[in-house]
Amino acid sequence: MKFSYFVLLGAVFVTSVQAQGQVVVIANRQAPVDKIEPDQASQIFLKQIQTWPNGRSIEPIDIKEGSPLRAEFYSKITGRSLGQLRSYWARQAFTGMGFPPKQAATSEDVAKLVQLTPGAIGYVSKQQADGSVKILLDSGGK
Repeated sequence: MKFSYFVLLGAVFVTSVQAQGQVVVIANRQAPVDKIEPDQASQIFLKQIQTWPNGRSIEPIDIKEGSPLRAEFYSKITGRSLGQLRSYWARQAFTGMGFPPKQAATSEDVAKLVQLTPGAIGYVSKQQADGSVKILLDSGGK
């Protein structure tokens, strides 16, 4: 009985890790671009780029701290650990240079906010990206 429990637990873990590998950056359907590069996504979520090419404000939407998808996104796309990210935002806030993006509780909330907010950009698992948003970057397709 214990053996089958651990086999099942292992299978769930492997599936979870595989799902995390499929992070996609999504944007509102009205976004003026169809694709971005990983370095652009990094600059957007670090608020180093704040406007789309048409001049409209970019509204990055992050997932709350503690989400495995958040760790996967920042590791793959920005090359930063969550500790480095916290340090970055602490420095930005201390110097008055900026504050982190708005946070949503879940990736489902991110998808809904991106869908409803002009200029919004976020990230979700590939399975959660549907026709209501644009996929700008697929981390599995880099």
